[in-house]
Amino acid sequence: MKIRVEVSSLASKNMSGVASYTKMLVEALDENPNIVTFASYFDFFNRQPEPKIKLKQTLEKNSLVPLRVYAKSQSYNFAPPFDVLLPRVDLTIFPNFATWPTIKSKLRATVIHDLTYMYYPDAVEINNLPHLQRVVPRSVKQADIIITPSEAVKAEIVKEFSVSPDKCIVTTIPPDSKYLRKNNNEIHKKYGIPTEKFIYFVGTLEPRKDLPTLIEAYRKLPNSIKDECCLVLAGGNGWKTEKSRKAIDDAKEAGENVIHVGFIDGDDGPAFFQQASLYVMPSTYEGFGIPVLEAMASGCPVIASDIPVLREVAGDAALFAKVGDSDSFCGAIKKLIGNHDLQKELVEKGKKRLNNFSPAKNAEIIFNKVETLLKS
Repeated sequence: MKIRVEVSSLASKNMSGVASYTKMLVEALDENPNIVTFASYFDFFNRQPEPKIKLKQTLEKNSLVPLRVYAKSQSYNFAPPFDVLLPRVDLTIFPNFATWPTIKSKLRATVIHDLTYMYYPDAVEINNLPHLQRVVPRSVKQADIIITPSEAVKAEIVKEFSVSPDKCIVTTIPPDSKYLRKNNNEIHKKYGIPTEKFIYFVGTLEPRKDLPTLIEAYRKLPNSIKDECCLVLAGGNGWKTEKSRKAIDDAKEAGENVIHVGFIDGDDGPAFFQQASLYVMPSTYEGFGIPVLEAMASGCPVIASDIPVLREVAGDAALFAKVGDSDSFCGAIKKLIGNHDLQKELVEKGKKRLNNFSPAKNAEIIFNKVETLLKS
């Protein structure tokens, strides 16, 4: 079976969530002995960095037009097939919401990571919202297969677009193996972390991450906890950051041990989880929640907001707090921060839970689905 993946999201200096997912997917497909994997990306006049992926085949370059020009024309539904000069394949996978026109592919699959644009439009980058509103409904109709990262998102798509559940397959997002390896990187001095112990959050500053609730919960903790355990927020600025920035600034002005370290080096990612006292994910909405699994792989106990997808990902290996309720999060932190037996129990359950998430399993799910469709 021949499968092509459009990997332009990897032709960038900074790895987005879509790019990380795409890399995992391509390399898993390439490891499957029943699949010949092709990876195609736009590289107009060699202006883009070459995607860093492990692949048996040579990367396919599309140098006819800039990606921005093609993506814009596709968004408005007048783009030509992107694969005119490429070899024929059985399936092309588009990992970023939009189904592009093809001429050399028997089937098309599109990854829809979440429906934030429908449920929380105010949380979507203003320039990206109209694009998603145009392309996602069209993609659901045009794609032969819809790929989602979770059963929760699959259920949302089936409900909102009245599509058959059989059209959707779920490929979860396993954590990178680097989180399983011991990492002793010195992060306290490098990032200005003022206390040995710390509560950790990582994610882009955007409304649905709900950092104000987490910060308020931290400020309600007893001084005895805050004095020895600061709150570390990692991740860059996204969009509509005003409330998050104000919550951070207000906490700092009040003398709280709250720091925003911004982007962290990729090599330091495991060290933050492994050295943190606990990880908190207060999101109001997610398509999956990969940091929860990264924390579990790193041996860090987890507190998460009580939403369906995080229940699906974390199972019984986390404590859950009520969405948007700082008292609930504060209570969960107090319950976990000093209870070493409970921390150990959650960490052990988390390690076992990782067995449910496998790149090889994802590749097999896709292969089986395509094989079934090709035979029908």
